[in-house]
Amino acid sequence: MRPRRPRGREKRGRRAPRPAVGVISLGCPKNLVDTEVMLGLLREAGCALVGDPQKADIILVNTCSFISAAREEAAEALRQAIEWKRNGAIRAVVCAGCWPRHDLEGLRARYPEVDAFMGPADVPRVVSVIEAALAGTGRERRPSAGPAYLYDEAVSRVRATQPWTAYVKVSEGCSHGCAFCVIPRLRGPLRCRPIASIAAEAKALAEQGVLEANLVAQDTTAYRDPETGRDMADLLSALARLSGLRWIRLLYAFPTSVTSRLIEVMAGEDAVCKYLDVPFQHADPEVLRRMGRPGDGEQYLRLIGKLREAMPDIAIRTTFLVGFPGESEQAFEALLAFLEAAQLDRVGAFVFSAERETPAAEMPDRIPPEVAQERYHRLMSRQREISLARSRRWVGRTLEVLLEGAGSRRGEWVGRSFRDAPEIDGTVMVTTRSELRPGTLTPVRITRAEPYDLVGIPAG
Repeated sequence: MRPRRPRGREKRGRRAPRPAVGVISLGCPKNLVDTEVMLGLLREAGCALVGDPQKADIILVNTCSFISAAREEAAEALRQAIEWKRNGAIRAVVCAGCWPRHDLEGLRARYPEVDAFMGPADVPRVVSVIEAALAGTGRERRPSAGPAYLYDEAVSRVRATQPWTAYVKVSEGCSHGCAFCVIPRLRGPLRCRPIASIAAEAKALAEQGVLEANLVAQDTTAYRDPETGRDMADLLSALARLSGLRWIRLLYAFPTSVTSRLIEVMAGEDAVCKYLDVPFQHADPEVLRRMGRPGDGEQYLRLIGKLREAMPDIAIRTTFLVGFPGESEQAFEALLAFLEAAQLDRVGAFVFSAERETPAAEMPDRIPPEVAQERYHRLMSRQREISLARSRRWVGRTLEVLLEGAGSRRGEWVGRSFRDAPEIDGTVMVTTRSELRPGTLTPVRITRAEPYDLVGIPAG
């Protein structure tokens, strides 16, 4: 059966030949899903998709604009693509994603050689944007101002991940009011897909050989089926019944929305990874209130206790924001005390970035950049010791490892356990003289622990 056209997709007549397109995808897995959908639409339109950007006619850079560091990474990719255009290696450059929606006029002034801009709402129009860029009329078009596009199970995606793993976006947008975050303005309010649509996509992925489905959204715990009102616990239960999916991983949970029933389902379903990515952002109650976030360190510790009571080996990952306006040294010390008490497996952190048109950008009591950086390094240095202690708990035990390829040395293989989300967490290095097969789950006995990685040998 031929997939139906996604809503909002343009009808096109025959055109030949289609251009060769190279894509550079930046930012989070949610942005990567947008990239994969655009690749699918381009392929359906007859465009050639090339892995080497310099062999393309046109380069599409899908950008992130969450913080200044993300824009710096995007700026470097755009500069490289523009240089290829100047040298005649490619014909045109398109800038896509959140940055054009965030600061179109600034981008137009900074990069006059970019041929077209498109925002998160323009995903289904990627083919016409590419055509306009090559025709020299792309800069006349403005990115759509509506909410970001949310795909369904009928859309053809070209996955950019390993064949055995995939991201599944369960919703788009966010209705929280965090003072530092620009995402609601860039991607619109929360909109969820029906459970039936998500389950159909997951079933098709499993039939293609996908073993690991990573559920992503701006806030996965805000998920509600728009047709039935069922929540994330119901969605996990439905996906766990599908044949073939071995790991179902939940990313980007909101700390005050992790319900007792969600914990019960996570603990009771073998296919659901005992892993939770739950960004706390801070622990000091005054800083959290200034951030526009609920909860506090004591409430978060109670949540961690409930998770570990139900799932003693659960891997908990979080993110902290340091240097927020008004963060006193006492408040930062409270965050470090929380870090000691929580004993989290994985921690990421970023330094406050004053994003235009967010409430935090206008707040007084800015923290000097050098102080914020020093706090970042203190936090991550302490967490490194905690992560090492958590990893050492696995020495002598056996873990199921998803093998992903050969390592850099002879007899070494690289994989991930349930504790490791793709790209953001650690790895398991497997040493053996045997030839192993990537894309398979194999038991590995852990022989050594490092702060973020484990080392082992095939069990038995």
